[in-house]
Amino acid sequence: MNIAQPVKSEPSQIEELSDEAAAGLVNRTKWYHRFELRSGLVSPGETEIVPLHAANALSVPEDLSNKIALDIGAWDGPITFELERRGAKAFALDIQDPTRVGFDTARRVKGSKAVHYQGSVYSLPFGELRGLDLVVFRGMYYHLKCPLLAFECISSALKIGGTLHFEGEGFISYAETLKGAPIDQNFATMIAALDVPICLSYPNNYKKSSNWSVPNAACLKSWMQAAGFEVRALSAWTDGGQRYYGWAEKVSEPRNLEHPLY
Repeated sequence: MNIAQPVKSEPSQIEELSDEAAAGLVNRTKWYHRFELRSGLVSPGETEIVPLHAANALSVPEDLSNKIALDIGAWDGPITFELERRGAKAFALDIQDPTRVGFDTARRVKGSKAVHYQGSVYSLPFGELRGLDLVVFRGMYYHLKCPLLAFECISSALKIGGTLHFEGEGFISYAETLKGAPIDQNFATMIAALDVPICLSYPNNYKKSSNWSVPNAACLKSWMQAAGFEVRALSAWTDGGQRYYGWAEKVSEPRNLEHPLY
């Protein structure tokens, strides 16, 4: 696996933009997320998110003073800036160029000091991204070919006692063939509910989108366990989709050897 060196992007000199200048900058930017940047100014993205509520749903503490936090898969940065608002020294990691999505614009409009790294989760830990207190890994693992490796890399970047707050697609009641045809829902629900680690693995085409790995609850827990985490909360919602969310604590280092040596 060829992983490029992450590229660091720090905020330029903090400037106070007028509401008119901020609105003009926002309107010239391509957005994915729709969220409030300042009072009355909302990014025109296609997917709405209220960062306060999203972070609360993942049990992110309200007070992150003196904590170092990383938002993986930040894109336009709504969660990154929420971590900063809660008092953390906030970092973002994403394969997207922050100047080609909304992150850099949002950082300027909000006067944020958050640092962005353009790179892969598989690069962790590196540089200053080690010994972290908290990681948010939202809407990510199912887009990956190697989700277990990703959880191990995240664990290696966290300190013992650090927390991982996660959310993503799950195998709960829906599965499909390689051709995209849904299988019987009752059968899918029965299989998914077993305390047997099962992962639906697709060649980047599940639900006609860039999705590779869709675990049931037992599988998601097994990935976390292998990576040195203990799951403290795992919930699911199925209103219009099937998603898992929750948080885990790092209790040990990842088990790096796949097979014992003799």
